[in-house]
Amino acid sequence: MKKLLFIITISLLFFQPALHAQCGEALKKTALQEMGDAQYIKDFSILLEKSPTEAKTGMIRFNVLLNSRNHYKFNVVNGSMNADDIVMQLYDKDELLSSNLDSGKKYKSFEFICRATKVYQLVFSFTGGQEGCAEAVLSLVKQYSEGQMGL
Repeated sequence: MKKLLFIITISLLFFQPALHAQCGEALKKTALQEMGDAQYIKDFSILLEKSPTEAKTGMIRFNVLLNSRNHYKFNVVNGSMNADDIVMQLYDKDELLSSNLDSGKKYKSFEFICRATKVYQLVFSFTGGQEGCAEAVLSLVKQYSEGQMGL
């Protein structure tokens, strides 16, 4: 039993740096460059790893406060060692509002025009429960007046 724990511990230490090496500041800089000329609001570091007892990595969820009459952009950059591109989804409670996955194709970004100020959930996952990392950026594209929104 001690040998098994030792092997698992060594394996975890051995494979961790490879996953972390592909993520970090360089990936974040790329995500910031890809937001274009929108105004930076927040960035998200995503690291999904499997434990030895899990079959899938699951997902990670971030709460984001979005204001009404604002046009937002969400963009994501995948780690170079990812087996697949990450799925980024925006939810209002259990309702999917927008995603970078559309008709089986994954995009680097999506935009969302917010009509109600509240806390939304930004969810990241990999298809099939793979592990990997990514950097994402939330930015403001445009603010609308009440008249422009037809409210």
